[in-house]
Amino acid sequence: MAAILLPVGSDGLRPFTLESLLGIEYRIAEEQAKNSKDSPESCAKAEHPKAQADLEAGKMLPRIFGDIPAGLVGVPLEDIDPFYFDNQKTFIVLNKGKAIFRFNATSALYIFSPFHIIRRIAIRILVHSYPFPGIYVN
Repeated sequence: MAAILLPVGSDGLRPFTLESLLGIEYRIAEEQAKNSKDSPESCAKAEHPKAQADLEAGKMLPRIFGDIPAGLVGVPLEDIDPFYFDNQKTFIVLNKGKAIFRFNATSALYIFSPFHIIRRIAIRILVHSYPFPGIYVN
């Protein structure tokens, strides 16, 4: 299987919008329609993409992406891993240290969409490091 090339630099980081979510749902529906037309034997033989190890949640953003613009820190972004981008409703959030946090884009508790203000605040609190790290240093 040919490797999918990611855009390098911060150009590959795009904000996660309602259009992004609709695009993911459209790609998933297309994939399901294609799989329903194929025979079960061909689906079993087909190579399924795997998540890239260097883009796992909790790891640092690879250096090929360069510096993160200040406007993209703590903001939901489209997933950069082709496995998640094509197959699953996910988005990522990067903190100042370039750590990757991956979240599900479905409604939480069937109430809070990824764009709901309470969910955005909760994500921002989770992603940002403690504001006073020097207090506990001996």
